[in-house]
Amino acid sequence: MQRALEEFVLALRGSGLEPGLSECVDAYRAARIVGLDDRDRLREALGATLAKTEPGRAIFDDVFERYFSFTMFGERLPGAPESEPDDGNDADTDAPPSRETRTPTDTLLRMIETAARAGLAVRLRAAEQQVGITGAWLPTQRGLYTRRMLEAMGAGDLIAEEHALAAQPSPSAATVSRISRLKAARERLFEEVRDHVSRRLVLYGKSATEKLRDTTLSTQRLSNIERRDFDRMLRLIHKLARRLATRHALRQRRQRRGVLDVRRTLARNVAYGGVLFETRWKNRPISKPKVIAICDVSRSVASYARFLLLLLYGLRDVLPDVRSFAFTHRLVDVSGHFDRDPPHIAIERVLDQVGGTGTNYGTMLRDFATQELPKVDRRTAVIILGDGRNNRAEPEVEVMRELHKRARRVVWLNPEPRSFWALGDSEMPRYAPCCHTVRECGTLVQLERAVDNLLRNTGSNG
Repeated sequence: MQRALEEFVLALRGSGLEPGLSECVDAYRAARIVGLDDRDRLREALGATLAKTEPGRAIFDDVFERYFSFTMFGERLPGAPESEPDDGNDADTDAPPSRETRTPTDTLLRMIETAARAGLAVRLRAAEQQVGITGAWLPTQRGLYTRRMLEAMGAGDLIAEEHALAAQPSPSAATVSRISRLKAARERLFEEVRDHVSRRLVLYGKSATEKLRDTTLSTQRLSNIERRDFDRMLRLIHKLARRLATRHALRQRRQRRGVLDVRRTLARNVAYGGVLFETRWKNRPISKPKVIAICDVSRSVASYARFLLLLLYGLRDVLPDVRSFAFTHRLVDVSGHFDRDPPHIAIERVLDQVGGTGTNYGTMLRDFATQELPKVDRRTAVIILGDGRNNRAEPEVEVMRELHKRARRVVWLNPEPRSFWALGDSEMPRYAPCCHTVRECGTLVQLERAVDNLLRNTGSNG
């Protein structure tokens, strides 16, 4: 039962419904209570635990019908025996062997000819588990898994006997008849198993394909993301933000609890003879940092700024105080766009308003020193996203040094590979010593690590 439910949940996820771990545990408990005999009761029990919304229930009902229905071998083969004999097998007739003398080949042949769906369903289920059908997700794998399923169900015995009988020099009429029956059964079994594997590919393949696309986008340079993939990237950013928020919340709970206060714990438990019934902890205060994001939105790095801002504003539960600035040469406070509009809309407006060419980091730093530097304190984390290419202008490194002294952390995220940082008009060798952290940030995976590191290092006052 557990294996079947695991594969069913995998099929649900492949179709767009993603039940969590608690829902899967509830579904397993419900299935154990209602059993597998009553299909309608099983559907209602699993549906109540795995599908929480109307669209989710529609997906669930569709997948349930496809996964738990057995539509194979609907009709008997022409010329199949109507009933089993009570005694021995006559070598000169076409009668099937008795139960006492029946071989595995005879059993499978009889089941296919008479469309014994219950027995064939059991064999098919065992073959699925043996070959690991849930690993099939590419259309090109249909032939491979069809062959493996046929071997697991015993099709090789049908083929071997057919070839052995056909090799006889002068086969009798009964032998010719049996060869014909074996061939028909083999062809029927191949067609049914091939179609079944195709249906399973539809169930399981979508999940694996979606994961492959997500993995590809996560490791692809953000500048190469095509506009047609923006909606998918938006979903990935939301999932990433939830994952980071959950991870950070766990760290905060641990930090809030603090470390064991041995002295107070021992003193508290003197009355219990030294048995540690009650514990005392050294609590550490938790502070939520202020975040200032300064993003270069020139054409060369605008796409990186897009996804960084999407991620930061997706973390508002753990980073509620985020102020955003954009620049090509002059610094512009764009936080108001994010207060009024959803992040993905606000970002487009920021790029239209500020984006362009002619990047000047020196001018940006002078603007920042005038407008914001006096407000930076030990609770402030400053994130600068840009390639550090200043078009040969004055870099204003002194402003960066002062920012390093005032801020809790200064993090520079550079979308270019490290090997490019000292080439051409890049000022990274001069800016990097003024930062607490300098990271390459060209893909979504690298962006996740950078933000996770920021949360880890700004989450407490320890």
